[in-house]
Amino acid sequence: MAGLYSLKDIQNAYQIIQEHMQTKKIIQEHAINRQDIREVALDSLDLSKVEQVLDLGCGYGFFTEKLRGRLKEGAHILGIDLVDRQNREVFLKTVDEIGYRGEFIHSQADIIKDMDGSRFDLVIASYSLYFFPHLIPDIARVLSPGGIFITVTHSRHSLKEVTELIPRCIEIMGLTPPQEITINRLFQSFCMENGEEQLTPFFEKVDRILYRNDLLFSLDRISECIDYLDKKRHLIFKDVMESHPQKMKDVVSSFHAMILELAKERGRVVLTKDDAVFRCFSPRRGV
Repeated sequence: MAGLYSLKDIQNAYQIIQEHMQTKKIIQEHAINRQDIREVALDSLDLSKVEQVLDLGCGYGFFTEKLRGRLKEGAHILGIDLVDRQNREVFLKTVDEIGYRGEFIHSQADIIKDMDGSRFDLVIASYSLYFFPHLIPDIARVLSPGGIFITVTHSRHSLKEVTELIPRCIEIMGLTPPQEITINRLFQSFCMENGEEQLTPFFEKVDRILYRNDLLFSLDRISECIDYLDKKRHLIFKDVMESHPQKMKDVVSSFHAMILELAKERGRVVLTKDDAVFRCFSPRRGV
């Protein structure tokens, strides 16, 4: 987890499945780029011989559902996620509905360190690898010689328009903000800008596909912007929650007021939502 967020932090951020389905809906409605990034990630790939799939940080099956009809008949998909209960149920239902065999393990991603090598034909990490970039060597190890690794991640500048407000909110409360807030450090641990550099030592070929995007919220729909960001509160406000939990309510209130003021001033709020897909082929051995 890049040493930035605890298991509890991550579970708190992702444990309410309805919130993440609502987040998906908000992104779809306000995205400038109308392409589905999962379709972009899978475009032109021949996965017809893939029998064993590993989805790291699988959630409720957001990426997995796009594998319908692409894998070998009878393929097995193993999902690993820190959040049990609803994620397990919905993930397994998703795999069943797309016609494959499913398995769910409630665990942190480090469990793959104990797995046999060359076990999987395809490994997926969709918006999760920045929590465990230290596992890239093990991801390469558990892939078969002809295996493929697909990871989707953010730009280091993701949501910069609002993350820049956090230190100001902290200062308004009479507190000293950190030099770099934790969510920005998370984005930087594995991102569009440095992902290729981290992956190249462990794969013969790494393709990077840029996915340029913004989220546009008009003034009359600014409540949806605030709702979207509030669902990320455990990640965005990690620094306040950790050092000054008693100030959390006041900081969030100040944050919402700043966003509303920004929307009134400009007539809208635009959030940077650039992402990247990395498709990695031919894992290197013994690196």
